[in-house]
Amino acid sequence: MENGSTDKALLLLIKKFEEAKERNSNFSQRAFAQRLGLSSGALSEILKGKRLLTSQVKKKLANKLHLSPLEQLDFFEKETPQLLAPAKLDYHRLTNDQFQMIAEWPHYAILNLIKTKGFKPSVSWIARRLNLSARVAQETWERLFRLNHLKQQGQKVQREYPRLDTSDNVINLSVRKAHLEDLKLMENSLLNTPVELRDHTSMTLVMNKKDLKKAKELIRLFQDKFSEEIECNPAEEVYRLSISLFPLTSVSEEQ
Repeated sequence: MENGSTDKALLLLIKKFEEAKERNSNFSQRAFAQRLGLSSGALSEILKGKRLLTSQVKKKLANKLHLSPLEQLDFFEKETPQLLAPAKLDYHRLTNDQFQMIAEWPHYAILNLIKTKGFKPSVSWIARRLNLSARVAQETWERLFRLNHLKQQGQKVQREYPRLDTSDNVINLSVRKAHLEDLKLMENSLLNTPVELRDHTSMTLVMNKKDLKKAKELIRLFQDKFSEEIECNPAEEVYRLSISLFPLTSVSEEQ
């Protein structure tokens, strides 16, 4: 093996070849090479670890292999954020003041609810679908119009901005409050939503503080790819995806 960083990519390539052979026992390495747009000799050297999987080769193979977002993270490893950056979705960035006006979760729920099948621009209908009080639904609905996040187009209501986000590393009370609201929403989901309609998962790992920037980039990339793969319009329901990464150890500045 010429480069240890290609181990995951090579293992995934071998896995895809084995899966193809399981589906068709007559599927050959030559046929796999043709599918990937490689010569049989080049593929043979790659599979034996004699030829390096460069960034450009990886990008070419990823398109041919139809890798899922999670598989792409493994396949590209350290290069992932840079190589897949063009696929990043466009967001309208909110200033701190703008975010404070719509920090509570019902604002974002309504902005997405309008994209569901059978949506009705009725406050009572919105309140019923999102389990909100009539007062909160009314105030949130009116605020979204007043701040130009929603607009009336004939008989339809549309979003002014398809996607919203805030700058990273911003610390203010509104952002903290929004994250605390997420915890309450997750608790309610754990207690009341059937397991077949939700997914809650976590993992514990060790990492270095210097890798935190890269970790955040990977999380943002995953969010974009997840939305790109899963989100549809119109859809049936509004879901919330929450991802947290935080230290369990007492972080020492001396370490």
